[in-house]
Parts: sequence; structure tokens; C-alpha cells
Amino acid sequence: MRNPKSKRPNESSEYTPENIQDLLKCMKDPIYFFSKFIKVKHPKKGLVPLELYQYQERMVDALLNHKDVVMLCSRQMGKTTIVAMYFLWVANFRDNKELIIASKNMDHAVQIMDRIKTAYDELPHWLKAGAKFNSRTMLEFDNGSKIKSEATSERTGRGSSPAAVMLDELAFASPRIQEEMWASLAPSLSTGGQFIVTSTPNGDTDLFASLWRGANAGTNGFFPVTAYWHEHPDRGQAYYDEMVGKLGPVKAAAELDCIFVSSDALLINSLKLVQLKSAQPHHEDMGFKFWKADEDIGGQGKTYLVGVDPATGTGKDFSVIQVFEFPSLEQVAEWRSNDINIPLLYAKVKWVLEKLSAPVGRGRAEVIWTFERNGIGEALAALYTNDEKQPEHAELYCDEPQTTKLGVFTSGKKKVLACLQLKSLVEKVNGGLKINSAILLEELKNFVAKGGTYEAKSGATDDAVMATIIMVRLLKRLAEYNDQAFKQVNEYVAPDDNDQFGDEPVPFLM
Repeated sequence: MRNPKSKRPNESSEYTPENIQDLLKCMKDPIYFFSKFIKVKHPKKGLVPLELYQYQERMVDALLNHKDVVMLCSRQMGKTTIVAMYFLWVANFRDNKELIIASKNMDHAVQIMDRIKTAYDELPHWLKAGAKFNSRTMLEFDNGSKIKSEATSERTGRGSSPAAVMLDELAFASPRIQEEMWASLAPSLSTGGQFIVTSTPNGDTDLFASLWRGANAGTNGFFPVTAYWHEHPDRGQAYYDEMVGKLGPVKAAAELDCIFVSSDALLINSLKLVQLKSAQPHHEDMGFKFWKADEDIGGQGKTYLVGVDPATGTGKDFSVIQVFEFPSLEQVAEWRSNDINIPLLYAKVKWVLEKLSAPVGRGRAEVIWTFERNGIGEALAALYTNDEKQPEHAELYCDEPQTTKLGVFTSGKKKVLACLQLKSLVEKVNGGLKINSAILLEELKNFVAKGGTYEAKSGATDDAVMATIIMVRLLKRLAEYNDQAFKQVNEYVAPDDNDQFGDEPVPFLM
């Protein structure tokens, strides 16, 4: 029997002037469409209008303005409903769009389609496209658009050219299916289709975790969106405490706090990383983020350590410049780019060295800098060697001063020792490294032991970490003639009475 609430294909409708205005607004703005016309089933209240929260409007904005989106969300935040209604908006108002929803199992896929069909049924007759085909797993309109819902499998999207694919709760599909599905689906969307990936964390070695790390690192084209439990206006501390009691602390950390639980051995103690917080830059200048005002930078009595990790500038790895102040060891500046060539990178280095060492009053700050000379660093060394106007008041440190090789070599034992020194400085409770950069903190959360060294997990980057490790090498240089630096470098960092961070490896909570 045909659903009486469904509009027949090519059926005409009568419009009032107000209807026409609403139709035009709905076609242009999905948030208007959702807020005024969409109804959803509430588990206690029944059928209710969709009330968008601020974080949900942020989701919609991301879907509209970015081709590929990955959403990291606490449980029960309405992420699936928002994407499902977005698909309904696209199919209802755009022609010839094939939209695929792939969920963790068929039951959940049917539930998502049921939400879409309920919302469609409750639309005013004049606002609906005609329903050409309506089943448990597909809704096809007379404008040529259709929405299909299925369980995530290795065949998801195969043989079609979808306009958009939603991979819902991707982290909870089996790892084998994730990888095979991705290999099959990615080429079909290479012509312009949209990827929308949503999930709460479920470990940190699966495809979802890798996509999330790549999105935050800016290496895979995905735009990251978060929605945490505390952003929901109906959820306070009592809700969180109750859920922790039901789920346990580790499960709650994943499903409520969106924390990736890792079995890998991180360089930095995971509990310490959870407590570290980034800071908003004071200002930006020449692409550098500064955490201090210009009037507080430079001058007699100050010392700056500048580490440079160069890259090719072809869009893969990042060139990074890190600036730390001594003796506070506070991060005061950072620059990062993956699309700048070595000559332009050298220009950035010169600019910041000259800024830090510029005369202030009667004196200048002491500035020590160096760079990783592995591979592409040789090109930076050549530019410095041939520069007739080298930075005059900044000392370039080289780990082989008796040779013509400039910079420092960061691999093998030297890299591991510098990594362990960085660990000591970060985990030190008082007088340790003060990190302000969100990028650096994110990279440290994915910097793990692997094959006798330390490096980024799959999908993540470690260029900001490496520039910081290079800065640590400079601290050792300073320790050769500065007593305080000597103490910071060579003193064993024993836990304080209040230090809860031991050396035993624990699961990482990101």
C-alpha cells in the first residue's frame, strides 16, 4: 500500500507567495530547512521539530563548505541525524544526486533511512520532491536523486559514482572491511564526490583514526569537526559522572571525551599529554604565530633557541621553525608550511633571526639556531654558505664544527638521545618545557616508538616535533657555557612529590 504522506512522482503542487519564499530559502539554506520543516523522533517526546544546537550548525557549515569532512563526536550527539537530514536536503532540492549511507550494520542502516523517510513524510506536500521509489533502504525522487542506505562492506560504493558517501561510525566496522572498502570507494569519488566520515574513537590504529590524524595534520584534504558531550545543552557533570559509572573510565574516555586509546609506546607520558593545553597566539606576523607581544621580544639578557626542520615544499611534509626562550623554555613562536620552497624558507629563517636579535635599548638578545641537514637540509646549508648577508647576530650551531657540514644530523642514536631529552623536559613538573602550539601538542600525541627510533603514527606528521628536537640540541650547546642550561640538560628529572607521571607505559588517551 502506498504511503499516503508520500508525494507521487511528477505530482503538481499549489504554492502561496509565502510557500514560494520558503521554498527559495530552503533550497539555499539547509539550516533554515531543518529548523522550520524537519521533524524527528525523540525517544521520550515522540515526533518533535529538529532543534539545532550550535555544534550541529557547525557540522552543517562544514558539510556545505568542505568537500571531505571527518567528524569526531561523543556518543548521542545527533551527528548521524544531521548528516542524514543533509542528504535529504540535497536529494530533495538537487537533481541527479546519488547519496550513499554506509553504517556499521544493516539494522543501523535501516534506522538511518527510517529517520530520513520520517522527516520526508512530515514535510509540507508542496515542499517535497515526488517519491519514485520508497523501500526500507532506498528513497528515490522524481528529480533523479536517490538516497541509499547499506551496511559498510568491502563493496560499498563499488560500480557507482556517488555525489556523496557517509561512512557512519566507521571506527566500528571491521578493520578488514574498512581497508577494502576504502580502496574500492576512494577512486569512485575522485571525480568530485563528497566523503563524510563520522565516528567516536575505537582504538587508534584503524582507518578512522588515521583519517582524523591526517585531517588535523592537514595532509589528507579532510576537514575535521568535533562535537563533545559538554556542548550539548542538556548534559552536565551529573550526566558525565553517570556515564563513567556505566561505561568505566577507559570506555568513557573514548565515547564521551573522544579520546583515542593507544597501545603504542608514546615518547611523552600519555597522562602528561592529557593535561597539557595549548594557548592562543598573541599575534601573527610573516606567517609566524607569536605567543608574546613584540615589545616583549628581544633585548639584552634574553636568549632564544631556534630549531628549523626543512622540507621540499611540495605539499607532503612541512617545513617548521620553532622558537623557544631561555631560561623559561617557553615556546614563543612557530612557523609551519608545506608549500614553500627552500629559498623562501631561508628568507623566513633570516627574518625571524633578525627580529629576535634586533637591538632593543642598549643590547641584543643572544640567538642560537640550527637546522636538520638530512637530505633537503643540504640545500638550506648551501643558501647560508653563499649568502653575503648572513644573519650577523645569530650563532649557527653545527654538530661537526671541524668539518664544512652545517646544521645537525638527526637520525640514529643522536635522534633517540634528543627525543629522550625532549621527554625529560616536557614531563618535568617545574621548570620544564612550556608548549603553546596546538600543532606541536597534536603531533606529540602521535609520536611513538617504532623500529628503534621515534616517529609519527600513520596519517600523522612529526615535523613540529622534529624542529623542537633540533631546538633541544641547541640547549645542549648552550649548556657548554651556561650553568642553568647545564643543569636542565644533565640533571636527572626525578618526579616531584606531586608528580603522577611515572615511566611505565600506559594506554594513550588522546
